[in-house]
Amino acid sequence: MVFSETSDISVVITSCGRFDLLKRTLETFDRFNTAPIRKVFITEDSGDSAVEACIPEHWRAHTQFFINKPRLGQLQSIDAAYAQVQTSWIFHCEDDWDFYREGFIEESQCLLEEDPQALQVWLRSFNHDLMVHSPYVFLNERKVSHGIPFYVLGSQKAEWQGFSFNPGLRRRADYLTHAPYSAFSGEKELSRRYAGENRYALILENDAVLHTGFGEHVVVPKERVNKLRRKRLERLKLMAALISGLAIGWVLHGI
Repeated sequence: MVFSETSDISVVITSCGRFDLLKRTLETFDRFNTAPIRKVFITEDSGDSAVEACIPEHWRAHTQFFINKPRLGQLQSIDAAYAQVQTSWIFHCEDDWDFYREGFIEESQCLLEEDPQALQVWLRSFNHDLMVHSPYVFLNERKVSHGIPFYVLGSQKAEWQGFSFNPGLRRRADYLTHAPYSAFSGEKELSRRYAGENRYALILENDAVLHTGFGEHVVVPKERVNKLRRKRLERLKLMAALISGLAIGWVLHGI
């Protein structure tokens, strides 16, 4: 990978103690990214400074670390890193992805420059990844621009309409519109906010990245509490539906 002080692209990577996955992410990004990068920002939410040993050696002069003590969580970590970015473009990435082809940043930038309403460009495979792990998403009409085949990504879930912290290029200006992200509850609320402004995601037909961290998501205590609360509410809704159904049955059958 090439670093350049004249580049208008920064890389922000969120990490939390999964250094084996992070090393693979950085190795493959270093191998396949062909767009010049000005600087890399890595947030480590585990508080472990061992993260500094994960980067390729030639990244050292161009990388800034944020070692969080105590943990800040994903959104506050992103805010801390984004606050230091001075470029117009941010390639956002997490610690559990495997890149496998060149040119993905250049293609993404070309499409985003052409479509100001597009929020970001997805790099995952639709057929071999998203259809399996996110079956509620769908592809709109196939388009080709500057020789790049792509789609506008659709979703059948009202609470998820394109915004994501998955690897992808995005504009710093779009972040500043709703900064700080830590004022929101998470990806879903941010997605709804951007969707309300008619913002959407594009996805490349020629995918470039594989998710390697399924089943290893790191949660902070607040996230764990929120998940438990949602599960309890779901169980209560199910019980209420069952009781309502029984009550209707009793009335209809005179029981």
